[in-house]
Amino acid sequence: MTIFLIFLILLALTIGYLFLTKPKNMPFMGHFADKILYGSLYYFDSPDISYTYAKKNKVSLKLHFFLPKEQEVKSSLLLFHGGGWAFGSSYSLFKICRDLSKAGIVCASADYRLGLKHNTRVKDSMSDAHDAYNWMIENSDKLSIEKDKIMVGGASSGGQLAASLAMIPDEKNNIHDNIKAMVFFNPALNTSFLNTEIPENIDERRKKLWLYVRKLFEGKSDDFSPSNFIRNNLPPSIIFHGEKDKTIPIFLIDEFTKEMKEQGNSVKLFRWKDKGHQFFRWDKEAYPEVMKELIAFIKLQEN
Repeated sequence: MTIFLIFLILLALTIGYLFLTKPKNMPFMGHFADKILYGSLYYFDSPDISYTYAKKNKVSLKLHFFLPKEQEVKSSLLLFHGGGWAFGSSYSLFKICRDLSKAGIVCASADYRLGLKHNTRVKDSMSDAHDAYNWMIENSDKLSIEKDKIMVGGASSGGQLAASLAMIPDEKNNIHDNIKAMVFFNPALNTSFLNTEIPENIDERRKKLWLYVRKLFEGKSDDFSPSNFIRNNLPPSIIFHGEKDKTIPIFLIDEFTKEMKEQGNSVKLFRWKDKGHQFFRWDKEAYPEVMKELIAFIKLQEN
């Protein structure tokens, strides 16, 4: 009976905490996932060190670094998590970063502002991605990394943020031309697709997300789509994508890969049959193979 009462008290305190801390626009279950589910991931694979790379509207944005005991390659990898520019957590990529560090590779997972959590828009997330990358360059000596060998990558919407650094000119019409390579997991590389008519067979949850994300782009889904900025001499890329992805259909990735290669760019696309969105994080069968190919790709860039 005592244990049951303690459980009820803890449950009441947790629910009360979640209600008190919930951002205005964030659904309760989304906040639960952010604080409890994603929050727990921090303790499974804690970073070796974290730095605040920017403070915006009282929001501290951090880069979480995973450092190898012996650095085997000079390249490092900066990753951006997914979540439709609206939710999600840098913690979701901690396992990938930890496993890369075990292979001798410096990896960082970046926070950035999110629509539901911080009432921001896609342009704000893109601005944060630039700041995170610039911070790594400016602090390369402290991090013991080479500023011209930083790779960028991301999952889902984080893929768009990573690609934008190398492909989409910023407000000053500048791009980062010293990015070593790009790494993509189920990436949102074609956001122009948001302007098309919503498919009739899409479920209600995905329809609401589609409409909300379209709002976050503020009419600039064409301007912020990496697929519209394909040119030659882009960094070599590797893409992992599930053929059954209902969030980002595989045909969009096939088209992106084809156009990149037509411009003379190096792109490796790994397609997984019968796998959906975010398969690379949860699928026990696919994950080891994804990591094997990713580590091989990173080490190959050293040559």
